[in-house]
Amino acid sequence: MKKIDPSRIKDSLIDVSTFPADLSQGDSAPPNRALVDAIIEAVEKKNGFAVVHGANKLLAAQKLDIHTDAGAELARNYLEGVFRAAAPRFDLAKYSPVEVPYDRVVKMDVDGYNKNKSFTPNNDHTESREFVTTKCIHFDAATPFIANLYGPNQNISGGLPMICDTRRFCQDKGIDPKSLIENIPNNYNVALKQEFYEEVLNDYSFALKLDLENDVVMIVLHNEVVGGVAHAATQPMRPDATKGARRPIRHVEYQVAGADDLKRWYDFYGLTLSKADDHKEDPSVSRYLRGELNTFPHVIDVLA
Repeated sequence: MKKIDPSRIKDSLIDVSTFPADLSQGDSAPPNRALVDAIIEAVEKKNGFAVVHGANKLLAAQKLDIHTDAGAELARNYLEGVFRAAAPRFDLAKYSPVEVPYDRVVKMDVDGYNKNKSFTPNNDHTESREFVTTKCIHFDAATPFIANLYGPNQNISGGLPMICDTRRFCQDKGIDPKSLIENIPNNYNVALKQEFYEEVLNDYSFALKLDLENDVVMIVLHNEVVGGVAHAATQPMRPDATKGARRPIRHVEYQVAGADDLKRWYDFYGLTLSKADDHKEDPSVSRYLRGELNTFPHVIDVLA
């Protein structure tokens, strides 16, 4: 892990339970201003990402249980509200390499282990479809800042979120970020090209060991290919084959208004915007859906 300084990474770890919030107000609980400030500081001025954990402790202190459906949803809604409070404070014109009007922030609840069937995204530029979440090193298309909320998992091992410092990789190697990515077949996300993959994985990437069975964790990312960082996951598996498994993820992002705006972003990177259809067991696609091996060595224990 030549290019990764764990002490710098810890600058972006934020324990939400240390920021007071009255969750008795339910979904109307206002975001803690100091927490919002800390996230913006970590994302804009430090490492391009923030890892917000400890929602389980925040709930427990108020006699609430994150393992109940109501408790987990309350944690997700509160953290989503924190991201929504941070969103207007990012200067989108500064971080967007192509002029695209990002007119709203939307959320999508998906399963990061099973197929998402008859999934209707919260937008008006892509149609509903069946899909499997992307786990290779990738960027979400046409959205400069995103939040991914993970947990609580059920009967899942692995599936650790990964952050890949493509920003530093490009700086170190003198690479134009526009040359980093390629289309993922039948998917709207874009992946790191194979020619860069091994070096970024081995020298510029790390997985975060988090208590994803007992917490809801939010990772906020500067997601733009130019100037931002990529993300991925280790391979999620079902340890008990006799039981069901769930890896809930809430994705929150800035979003463009329509397909023309989406295409403008793809055009900037020299990529095609093709309609994604229902999931197919296609070898040309499957490598993008697999996570990195569970033996991936660069794991940082957030709770250590």
